[in-house]
Amino acid sequence: MRSIGRQLGLGLIAIMLATVVLVGQGSVWLFDQALRGYLTTVLQRETDSLLTALRSGPDGLYLDVQRIDPDYQRLYSGRYFVIDAGERWRSRSLWDTRLPLDAEGLHNTLVAGPDDQQLLVWSGRYELPEESVRISVAIDYLPLLKAFDRTRWLIWGLGGAAILISLLVQQLLLRRALLPLRRARGELAEWHVGKRLQLSEEVPEELQPLVSEINHLGRQVEQIIKRSRNGQADLGHALKTPLAVLETLVGGCSGRLPEDKVQALKTQLVSMRGQMERALQRARLAPESQAGRRFNAAEDLPWLLESLERIHGDKVRMQTLIHPQAAADWPFEREDMLELLGNLLDNACKWAATTVQFECALNHKELILHVRDDGPGVPEKDHARILRRGQRLDQTVNGQGLGLAIVGDLVEVYRGQVTLAEAALGGLEVTVVLPWQS
Repeated sequence: MRSIGRQLGLGLIAIMLATVVLVGQGSVWLFDQALRGYLTTVLQRETDSLLTALRSGPDGLYLDVQRIDPDYQRLYSGRYFVIDAGERWRSRSLWDTRLPLDAEGLHNTLVAGPDDQQLLVWSGRYELPEESVRISVAIDYLPLLKAFDRTRWLIWGLGGAAILISLLVQQLLLRRALLPLRRARGELAEWHVGKRLQLSEEVPEELQPLVSEINHLGRQVEQIIKRSRNGQADLGHALKTPLAVLETLVGGCSGRLPEDKVQALKTQLVSMRGQMERALQRARLAPESQAGRRFNAAEDLPWLLESLERIHGDKVRMQTLIHPQAAADWPFEREDMLELLGNLLDNACKWAATTVQFECALNHKELILHVRDDGPGVPEKDHARILRRGQRLDQTVNGQGLGLAIVGDLVEVYRGQVTLAEAALGGLEVTVVLPWQS
């Protein structure tokens, strides 16, 4: 989707560009028309002056050059006249160029003059007692046309500067106007990683309905998740006792029922318990619930490692390597990470001979965990098998075979990856990669 700021900027440029062109062309055209009107009056007065310079003599009309402006005597001066009163008089400045005498008033178009000039011509007809007189006067309009062109480019240049300044001001104002949205986006990111439970409602009134609806929706989602978790927990507690009773009754049937049937019942009960725990686990693992506290490596990891050392005693020596980026908050729920790390490390401690290594790194894209032990290891052909719930390769070690399966469930929920390999210590190395977005 296109940027709002870019769309508004392009719209402003188009509007102001059209405005500058219209203003530049329109103002020059209006000024041109006003100046032509003014020069028409000036040329009419010139015609009147030339008319008074005509005198009656013994041989008819003659032109008194003493009454003519000296500009008409200077070659290509830019001021010209032609008088037709039976005899034709031309200003010396005109040289051999002709002026039209076949119009009344101002000519509609400019007339080509001497020395590549453009002439504004006015013509008039007068009736004198002696005879009819036609006079055309002209003035060079080319300097004014050049001035108009310079003015037009100046207006366009100023308009371009105004467009640039307006665009910068608009973007600045737009950034300030959208600042609450950027704050809201940052708060949503904090909500995503569990640092807040609602957005700040100190926003402009245009954004108030949106923020209120988001907060209302967030409260509803939290309530639904809490009710769901409480309901699942209640269901789990309600089923555990009947299952335990059934397991006891089945155990008491040994000797009274065929052994194969007793074993089949036990298998079904184990399957029921596994399915129940699996369903409860999946319900609790939902990462969309962001109300929980985030996992803090600096606080929670020492507590977890200390708990595991107390459980396994002096049998296992724990080696940890926590990269600097991973020593702060992790963008995952605390309970989920305790469950994942607890199962990974507990499984490694059960199988390790003397040493368990734990390494974690966190960057802007993913969390990477490595757990290694010096135990007997797992053949490559059994890697996929031990990730399935209830699968145990050695019955001599206590447990129900759920540890790595729970890890697999968590990794699946967070759309991550879990891989098994032979560790450099000789045992099993489990690598977990969990992607995340800030």
